[in-house]
Amino acid sequence: PVILVGVGNLGRALLSYRGFEQEGFEIVAAFDTDPDPRRARSKQVSVPVFGMEKMGGIIARRRVTMAIVAVPVAAAQEVANALVQIGITGILNFAPLVLHVPPEVMVNNVNLAIELENLSYFVQR
Repeated sequence: PVILVGVGNLGRALLSYRGFEQEGFEIVAAFDTDPDPRRARSKQVSVPVFGMEKMGGIIARRRVTMAIVAVPVAAAQEVANALVQIGITGILNFAPLVLHVPPEVMVNNVNLAIELENLSYFVQR
């Protein structure tokens, strides 16, 4: 089981991506500072969206150890700190920021701008 934090445009796209479940990963819950289901969302998601205050209980109950972080850069470190404090040991980070976590926590950074820059370099060669 995996959770996702940040249900903005990128978060919604990740929730809609079927590749996770094809590889055996189930996003069991998503969290956002504005979990209101009436909030206009261009894409409906089938994963339940909760307020940040419910994160600890759901992570413990579902025995989640991995999280996807898709929040703005200004919130990324604070979110990472909260995740580590409640037991997350693996973070897939989409925020363009190097997260500072204890050595026992694994972080994989996904920087889409750098990926596009790499592609551009090879296309121009």
